Amino acid sequence: MVTAGYSGSRTADLTWSTAALNVNQLDPSLFSRGAALTASVANPFFGKGGTGVIGGSTVAANQLLRPYPQFGNVNFTNSSRNHAKYDSLTFKLQKSYSKGLSILTGYTLGKNFDMSGGGPGNNLNGGNGGPQDVYSLAGEWGLSYLHSPHRLTNALTYELPFGKGKPFLSSLPKAADMALGGWSVNTVSTFLTGFPLQIFMNNNGNSALGTARQRPNATGASPFVDAPVATKIDGWINRGAFTDAAPFTLGNVTRTISTRGPGQVNWDISVFKTVAVYERFKAQFRAEALNAMNTPYFRAPNTAFGNGAFGRVTSQANFPRMLQLGLRLYF
Repeated sequence: MVTAGYSGSRTADLTWSTAALNVNQLDPSLFSRGAALTASVANPFFGKGGTGVIGGSTVAANQLLRPYPQFGNVNFTNSSRNHAKYDSLTFKLQKSYSKGLSILTGYTLGKNFDMSGGGPGNNLNGGNGGPQDVYSLAGEWGLSYLHSPHRLTNALTYELPFGKGKPFLSSLPKAADMALGGWSVNTVSTFLTGFPLQIFMNNNGNSALGTARQRPNATGASPFVDAPVATKIDGWINRGAFTDAAPFTLGNVTRTISTRGPGQVNWDISVFKTVAVYERFKAQFRAEALNAMNTPYFRAPNTAFGNGAFGRVTSQANFPRMLQLGLRLYF
């Protein structure tokens, strides 16, 4: 049986989960004043009570140009200005058990958009925890860092056709049947494409202006490195695709880029041996190999542009091949 379907969602009024929105950020239209924005000037609030930015005799010039000059950061902690969109096509192939074989295969082709993400997960990166510019939140809209366009899963069980009640060697003596019959092989496999990367500048030159994050500029070169996974662990991202955004400017790199982190290939394989000791008493021996091919599932590379480890994959998210044995009794 083959089935196909569509799944989609439109979500509004999501909170900005990774960072509060600082509504007291300096308006980017004033960034062109450059270094003059960080120069010290007389503080008109000094001596009128209060601490923090109004407690000293001088203050940075940009402070007096902010929407609320008497305050530092004014964080809107539960902003519901975030939204998301998800669309996917799903396909399922299912072969019910017959002649010792059953198969279940699922494939999802999807696309996921949003404006922010949560903290770093299993194979993700949380580089852009806050918006680059609260005056232009639309610029945060893009592929979610949870977006994986292709996911394929398979589950297969096959009872080998040997032994009592099977097409071959069905007349074996009981001792021989206990050795050769009752075997089954099971596999569960997962294939998953990687997630979009979030590139940000390691040293945020705009932090003094109240911004949460600064992204670099794109040079026009592709950030994708066309090489086998094993050979680009220390250079997953093409550094030449980015350049530092100057202080008092906003980088033009999108929140997430199309280049993806490592994907996942995983096989779990098991072999079962079932022995009918008596009519109502059976024993089943199990040998299972998790991550049977010992394929590493790497975490996302370092995405802090300017960091010495930028583009390097330094850890993996899964465990090495693990073998386990078990005995199960049926009565």
